[in-house]
Amino acid sequence: MSPDLEIITLVTSELVVITMTRDYVPVKETRLLQDQFGEGEFVNVGWGKKETQFHGKAGKDSRVVKVEPGTVVSGDDSKVRISWRGDGQMFCVSYVTPGGEGGDARRMLRVLDRSGALYSTSEECVGLEWSLAWRPSGSLIATTISRHGKHTVAFFEKNGLQHGEFVLSEGLVVMGLAWSCDSEVLAVWGERVLQLWTRGNYHWYCKQELRVEGVLVQPAWSGEDPTVLRFLLRGEGGEEVRTVRLDWVTAVSMGLESTDLSMCGVVDGDKVMVTPFRELVVPPPSSAFEVHVKSQVQQVIFPWAGEVTREGDSLLDLAGKKSNSMIAVTRDKVIVFSVGVEGETGGDDLVKITGAGGNGFVVKSSKYVCVGQLVPDIGLGLVSNLVWVGGSLVGSVATPGPALVVYQGRGDKLELVHTVQCDQHVYLLSPCPSGAVVQLVDGSVLNLVLEGDQASLQPSDVQFPALCSPVIWTVHGVLGLTTRYRLYLDNKELASNITSLALHSHFLLATTLDHRLVSLPLSELTTTATTWASASTRRVERGSRLVCAVPRHSKTVLQMPRGNLEVIQPRSLAIIMVADLLEERKYHDAFLLARRQRMNLNLLVDHNIADFMTQCDKFVAQISPNSDHLNIFLADLLEEDVCSTMYSSQYPGRKVSPLSGKVSNVCARVREELIMQDSTEHKVDNLLPILGTLVRDGGKLEEALVKIKNIQEAGLKSLVDSALRFLTYMVDVNALFNVALGTYNFELVIMVAEKSQKDPKEYLPFLNNFKQMEENLMKYSIDKHLKRYESALVNIAKCHDQFDVCIELVKEFKLFKPALDLFPVASDNYKQVCQSYAAYLETKRYHEEASLLYERAGSLDLAVAQADLALTWQRAGYLARKGKWSADRLVELYRNMASKLETSGRGAEAALLWREWLQDPEEAVAVLARSHQWQEVLRQARDGNREDLVETHIRPAMVERREVLAASVIRIRKELADYIDRLVLVRKTRNLSMQDDGHDMVEDERNVEDADMFSDTTSVGGASTVKSRSTLQTRNTSRSKSSKNRRKADRKLYSTKEGSMYEDIGIMAAVHELVSGVPAVRDEISQLVRGLCEIGVQHELGILQDNMQELLDKVEGALSVVWVPDVAGVEGADKFGPEATVEDIVRGGMVKTDYVSPVHLLPANLRYPPQIKKDLYWKLQFL
Repeated sequence: MSPDLEIITLVTSELVVITMTRDYVPVKETRLLQDQFGEGEFVNVGWGKKETQFHGKAGKDSRVVKVEPGTVVSGDDSKVRISWRGDGQMFCVSYVTPGGEGGDARRMLRVLDRSGALYSTSEECVGLEWSLAWRPSGSLIATTISRHGKHTVAFFEKNGLQHGEFVLSEGLVVMGLAWSCDSEVLAVWGERVLQLWTRGNYHWYCKQELRVEGVLVQPAWSGEDPTVLRFLLRGEGGEEVRTVRLDWVTAVSMGLESTDLSMCGVVDGDKVMVTPFRELVVPPPSSAFEVHVKSQVQQVIFPWAGEVTREGDSLLDLAGKKSNSMIAVTRDKVIVFSVGVEGETGGDDLVKITGAGGNGFVVKSSKYVCVGQLVPDIGLGLVSNLVWVGGSLVGSVATPGPALVVYQGRGDKLELVHTVQCDQHVYLLSPCPSGAVVQLVDGSVLNLVLEGDQASLQPSDVQFPALCSPVIWTVHGVLGLTTRYRLYLDNKELASNITSLALHSHFLLATTLDHRLVSLPLSELTTTATTWASASTRRVERGSRLVCAVPRHSKTVLQMPRGNLEVIQPRSLAIIMVADLLEERKYHDAFLLARRQRMNLNLLVDHNIADFMTQCDKFVAQISPNSDHLNIFLADLLEEDVCSTMYSSQYPGRKVSPLSGKVSNVCARVREELIMQDSTEHKVDNLLPILGTLVRDGGKLEEALVKIKNIQEAGLKSLVDSALRFLTYMVDVNALFNVALGTYNFELVIMVAEKSQKDPKEYLPFLNNFKQMEENLMKYSIDKHLKRYESALVNIAKCHDQFDVCIELVKEFKLFKPALDLFPVASDNYKQVCQSYAAYLETKRYHEEASLLYERAGSLDLAVAQADLALTWQRAGYLARKGKWSADRLVELYRNMASKLETSGRGAEAALLWREWLQDPEEAVAVLARSHQWQEVLRQARDGNREDLVETHIRPAMVERREVLAASVIRIRKELADYIDRLVLVRKTRNLSMQDDGHDMVEDERNVEDADMFSDTTSVGGASTVKSRSTLQTRNTSRSKSSKNRRKADRKLYSTKEGSMYEDIGIMAAVHELVSGVPAVRDEISQLVRGLCEIGVQHELGILQDNMQELLDKVEGALSVVWVPDVAGVEGADKFGPEATVEDIVRGGMVKTDYVSPVHLLPANLRYPPQIKKDLYWKLQFL
């Protein structure tokens, strides 16, 4: 039957293949005995024949292809075998061709497609046997070949050509082959032996060998679970079906200290290939060395590296105290290995050097020596899941019943000391300090406790929902990884996408389904899933699996899907190593590691900046012998705490704190130690690092150049050359030349110029031009060339005959403030600077400041003009009188200023000027009346006994103002009523539209200022809009709108035009503006009413007060209509969190069916009603 149970395949005695459906409807008949190759026959592309090509040393005889005819091996039952490919599209037939005695009979393979058509025929193969198994993935067809004294498993492709093989052990008569459903494991069995083979990096490993007392009958893999293998065992006691459950185990030493070598053992038949990953990495199938035990290795065990409850002096006890020890378990003995010293062999030749030496490749690495062998009373063939805890080996057996067995070494014997029965079969054992963690086949976890000479099985609260492998004990709990990639810590699921994991001394490392390596600190295993999600990650190759993480090191070994190894050093592990080295004050090692791993060298400081500053002498002592290393460190310094920014995931809980002056402080401290530890006269041993600190410490290039000049004067020319060359690397040579020029030391300038690429024909005339000048003029010219204008001003001010140049410099570069400090206050130069400064301020419309400076410059007329423009009328009058202006000019000045004051709304000051300076009280009263200063105007008229002014000026103005205010009150009341009616109608209409069609008119819950972030068709939060507003700009855009465009956009948003999109919030903005002006109208009416009553005019005042009171009542009622209390505080988000009440949460979770004005689009001051301060005494009660 085909794998999909749709096609039946039969082979008749005449070697005819018949294919039919499952309903026994024939599809096709194909004869196996035919000369045709099949549809997959090779095509000749015209490259010529073998006979006509050059054959080199092989000679002409190689032109004849010698094909050895196939034969039928002895013992062949001549039966036909059929094997289908996993996808059911092809099948292979192994058959024996008929022939006479002696000869022509041979076994062949033919591949046919699903319909029964012949596709290919195998090549002639001597010794081809009857076993046949097509790999489910479809790449290879496995069979066995016996020839030339070797028994091999050979692989054929579907085109009939052989592609690879591996040799079987001697004496094994193969009865059959079978692939696991995932194509990873090939089972090879004989009558009493079952071998399991896997491939990695193009090498086939014999991983396991099962020997039984009886006859194996047709082992078969599970079609769903690739780890389950079943076979029928026929023995003297009858027949029984046995089930073997397999799992992959990575055998790596479990030490967590720096002494652990991360020994990794790979089983391959009767040998174990071992590599200490801490010392070297050898790609498989090679290894550092091999351990040969002369029989099939069943298991490789490394001791539990932690503390154990039982200690002794047996072989297992002594070897178990070293995490690098190893046990190779065979059926009849266990062999104990420990890391030996140079030249120690252990008394036999069990260990053979491969990858770590031989064939010209020599690498020093630790290697094993055999320290002893232990022979059990009963063979270990049925014992599985062995773990090594102290002086005990703990394993599990399935027959005659599920149980745990504990072995201990006594002399050269391995004795069974305890047997603990279990309710169910044991799936996996994992070592722990008290004994072992036991996982049963139902996922429950138990604890095997070894105390003294007693062993007891104790229950635990851990119950995994599925079988887990591996299971790792930690101080935080038991870790388990299921085949569905779910990682558990006790009963809590940590992640659901983990493919492999490894325990490091500081981290839990895991690979994920999205091809990342995650590093989670062990201290955070019990924290929330958020911490797991934010753990340090890095990309890895697809399908990578963790082999081991070297403890107390950053080296992490990954195995790729094809079997090769890759070593990476995750940043988290490397930073922990650097941190440990810094805590141990090993600054040189920490620097080399950080540099090798391309870390930011600020980590050396930021890890503990206070400790660094205290121990800076040790840092300098360790790093300064190599000045380049110290300069690299200095060049990497930043004003940043990298532990809270760049490496924040490795320093959880560290707050971001701005560092000011960190680089300067570190450079100063390092420079201090460099000078102190340098015993030479001119500190030449540490010259380059000292220069580096000066460059990084705020760019103290002048000080660095002076130091170099001192060395030059001491005659150390070679050091000068290297120092200047170093500075040109640190700083741009042109900038260095300018700094040297700024010292006014031409020798220093020439010294720098000689190390640059400048042409002497250019810079020598340039310097000679400066040398010919007077000193201060030279300094001015140099400073101006270097654009140091303030320094240039100081120097040119010392040249008394160059004041014209000085004032031009001041005007050109706006150096007025520093220039004022360079000249005596009463000097002509000072006055000229003030005159220029005042003219500049006048152009900037700083009239009051310009008036003050014009006064200092002695230009009183200009000072008066600027004071007049600034409306500082007191100062203008004073300056005019000080300038001895004539009476007519003064009167004209006073009249102009009074007019300007009244126009600018400063009527009281204008009236004061008319009354006191112009001596015209009547005009003063008129100004106050025009400015609506009713109480003040009445006071002045009555104080001057001018009642006539009340009748001529005050009464008409008050009556006229009464009429204006009465009209304003009526207008405001009408506009307010219209706005309220329209707003109610708009909200009602949109509410009805929402109820009729929820997608037509829904409030826009998006922030309009962020509308560019969304597509026109995007739906955010389930809300839809009437039309797109994507033209509005985001807050963080690099573009900026002009104020004109911004006002235009605001007007468009707050439009009160009927039918506009945001008409409702436009009305709200208009109402806010209208209501905000009501208190001012009320206060003016209050003063006007009182003034009119004082002069005896009460006509229509009561009506005016009543109208105003009605307006105030309308305003108070309108506020609750416009700004709905439940909506006023909404800003586009529901209330949740600790500050929200139950009502807020319930309301926020309810579906909104009523229309709500999008007040969150309004500015913050318009989202709430204006505050109107109440005044109970604004009106007169008797009116």
